[in-house]
Amino acid sequence: MHSSALTSRAQISEAAPVCFPDIAQIIKWRDSSYAADLYIAAVSWLDLFTYLDGQPVTEEELRVHFFLRERPTRTMLRLFESWGLISRQSGRLHATPTAVRYLSGNSPDNVASYIATMKYKSSVRELYEILRQDGSDTWHVERGVTKTWDALMQTDEFADLNTRGMEERGRIFAPHLAKLLDCTNDTCVLDVGGGSGVYSAHLLMRYSSLSATILERPPVDQLARTCLADRNLYPSRANVIAGDMFVDPLPRNASLHLYSHVLHNCGPDKVHLLLSKSFDTIACDGRIAIYGCHPDDRGGRPSSAAEAEYSVLLTTGYEGCCYTFEDMRAMLERTGFQEMEFHKSICNRSLIVARKIA
Repeated sequence: MHSSALTSRAQISEAAPVCFPDIAQIIKWRDSSYAADLYIAAVSWLDLFTYLDGQPVTEEELRVHFFLRERPTRTMLRLFESWGLISRQSGRLHATPTAVRYLSGNSPDNVASYIATMKYKSSVRELYEILRQDGSDTWHVERGVTKTWDALMQTDEFADLNTRGMEERGRIFAPHLAKLLDCTNDTCVLDVGGGSGVYSAHLLMRYSSLSATILERPPVDQLARTCLADRNLYPSRANVIAGDMFVDPLPRNASLHLYSHVLHNCGPDKVHLLLSKSFDTIACDGRIAIYGCHPDDRGGRPSSAAEAEYSVLLTTGYEGCCYTFEDMRAMLERTGFQEMEFHKSICNRSLIVARKIA
């Protein structure tokens, strides 16, 4: 055998082992898709780090200076805190040494112009407009045509795509939710905005005495019936009601209300509306379970990078964001719920449970 062939094989055998991505990384690549665009918008359109260089400011002062809206600014700052570009000290925002060196126009080492070569990309410009106008209408159907997510969900094609996509995501998360959420004493779960019903399905498969009602708008309601029938759960143990959770009354007297990956799509007013409707219709001593991405900010903890990046996507395409545990606790208590529980799940998700005390 030629020596070159032996050398080649030796090099292969000594190479570092291949590291394959896990499901958390597979999910993260999708959930973080807008974070880089927000970074580019802040560096190029705002020149944020030159402004912060040597000039610590409050969040309000920053918003006033750049004419920014509160919700997207909060999302942006959480992202940069998680990336180590901004720190908070005594209520003021500081650019970190790394941000000053490489992103401030005052530094001879800055690469801000290099970052800014991407500023005219359409998604970067959209992020800049969201910072200033707080819109969430970045769902492009075709060139020159923009629709909101809500409008797209009224179309059969997008509703089918979105529901099947959420079904696929649910196959990853629902089994873990079913382990975290103890339904031993529950009789019926109301799955509000439940999509394909995948989360209820896994609860039903774990708890034989439990039944479920899924509330969804057309045309998603019919897709839910199909998915549940494929699991032999519809109509024997799962019912599907066509309705708009914001407009129509919620069915009464379920012992558990489930919101899985729902509330983070909504602005605070809509979240409060849904929590109030649940509190008014849930059975006495019943519970509400909220599953999604909730950064654990108890004790002032900052968001993780993955959580902050996902919040950028939600702020961009929807009305909401990744509400932290303290955000949700305040909204739940305002509505009347008590006895908050927080459970960490997989892929930066978590479960918050609260009770309606009789």
